[in-house]
Amino acid sequence: MSDVIKVEIFDERRCLLGEGPISYGDKNNSISWVDILNKRVYSRTIDTGITQELQTDDDVSFIIPRTDGGFILGTTYGPVSAGPDLKIPILNHEGPHAMRFNDAKVSPDGDLWFGTMSYEELPEVSGLYCLRSDDLTISKKLSQVSISNGTVWSSDKSTMYFIDSPTRSIWVFNYDGEDISDKRLGIRFPDEFGFPDGMTIDAEGGLWVAFWMGSAVRRFDPANDFALTATVVTPSKRTTSCVFGGENLDQLIITSSHSDDPQEPHEAGMTFICTPGFVGLPTEPFKVGTYN
Repeated sequence: MSDVIKVEIFDERRCLLGEGPISYGDKNNSISWVDILNKRVYSRTIDTGITQELQTDDDVSFIIPRTDGGFILGTTYGPVSAGPDLKIPILNHEGPHAMRFNDAKVSPDGDLWFGTMSYEELPEVSGLYCLRSDDLTISKKLSQVSISNGTVWSSDKSTMYFIDSPTRSIWVFNYDGEDISDKRLGIRFPDEFGFPDGMTIDAEGGLWVAFWMGSAVRRFDPANDFALTATVVTPSKRTTSCVFGGENLDQLIITSSHSDDPQEPHEAGMTFICTPGFVGLPTEPFKVGTYN
């Protein structure tokens, strides 16, 4: 049986679809996340409680820090520069379906990996893409994805873990610094857990998975046959993603969503924080270089 951890409210602003928290800045105390369908980016510092808010023109699917102090935002047109300008190419969605971008992470080599999904949540019409940090080119890494979500890499940089939410599974790939190969099933979760959504990794290699319709974040140990080792209970059944932050990277910040369901608790859609007893890793920033 895993330990059960409770949360406190970190930020009371209710998100229609809160997602993609990141930590950055002085001692990793700055936390930002997106409210995708409300077209907002929220920020709050752990140590001071100072908050900020940015309204965007389009649905905003992710925010990613950059090594030059700027950010990359996920918009309807793909990754775009926020801060010092980068000439990132526009990514045209394939096929006739209304699509948007979804979860994004930076690889250990500084490249941005980001996925797509259809607004209608159609199966196997989406993909996983990579924006290379050395030349700002975009390539497709996976096809026939349904809802691209949590992506993390092992500390030895040899393995990538990936969630396609409707499969209720974590998929494992070999990673060579540029491409992925040898797709295999890591774990399929029982239906009562809900759908795996965003994911982060701790310093011991444990995978922290947020469960949509599951009211929880759960930790799994890939080195021990993906054993369940900790459970964080949240007030929102639509728990979406998580990140480690704070000076010691021992605080877990968790985003969530609400649906205007009167049966949901008022805390649904808020952002939560806890001290889970594990130390995380800092958010990897997109590596900005000199481009021709």
